[in-house]
Amino acid sequence: MNKQQQPIAASYLLLTLYCVIVSFAPLLFLFTTAVSTTDPLTGEVLSYGLANFQEVFYDAYYAIQIAYTVGLVAAITVVTLSMAVPLTLAIAKLKNGARSAWVVMLLASLALSEVLTAFAWQLLLSHSSGIPGWLSYAGIISGDKSWWPSFPAMFVVLVYFSLPIAMILLLPAIRRLDPFLKESAYTMGFSKIAVFFLILLPSLRGPIFQTAMLTFLLNIGGFVISQQLGKPSDWMFAVFIADFMRTFNIPFAVALSFCLLIAVLLCLAIANLIFGRKPIENR
Repeated sequence: MNKQQQPIAASYLLLTLYCVIVSFAPLLFLFTTAVSTTDPLTGEVLSYGLANFQEVFYDAYYAIQIAYTVGLVAAITVVTLSMAVPLTLAIAKLKNGARSAWVVMLLASLALSEVLTAFAWQLLLSHSSGIPGWLSYAGIISGDKSWWPSFPAMFVVLVYFSLPIAMILLLPAIRRLDPFLKESAYTMGFSKIAVFFLILLPSLRGPIFQTAMLTFLLNIGGFVISQQLGKPSDWMFAVFIADFMRTFNIPFAVALSFCLLIAVLLCLAIANLIFGRKPIENR
């Protein structure tokens, strides 16, 4: 091995150790927990087996909940990106001072935790101190009900929580776009809508896909907003995992987590096959 190959080999060794310590070792520990049967009183491991996974797939209930969660998070990702792309394009066109102010506000919103965001929206959507009470007092709507818990409230808040993250991730890529692409398209007679769908979106295919994957992963394990602003029928799968953790049924909770992890990996693999490949350029 020559001197040039030694740093490369050392980098691969460090990367392998990092993957083992950060990923494989915790997953192995969790899998060992998932296949164990413990004493509910003492927590002592009694035996090992697949009883927890058999209980997960005893009927279709948990599979339906996983499918519901994946579909919900996919819809949240689509809505978030459909709002983030045009908003980020508008921010990128601003002057440096105005753009910096928007970036600071976006970063400030990221400083709020999921718990604080859920609590703030609970106040905003309650009848006693929020928008429903104001509209009822003004005579615009009738009734004295709060707008939470409900599916629309949960969905809107999840999009609100994801939107600043998506915009921060998209802004550098949009700033790097060549402005002559749009100018050339306008010169050729393309409308603004055609330029957006035929020029800008294909140019941002990679960043949009990466942002979508990160937004999906950030929301798939969220449970605070879902539990606080949604009805029990609207809860995401992570809420059930947290409930079993609270009742000290940790092996079954870990088994549920592994099932969700497998479903997420399958979704990411399918999405990468469909959207992750670069379009073939015409020669």
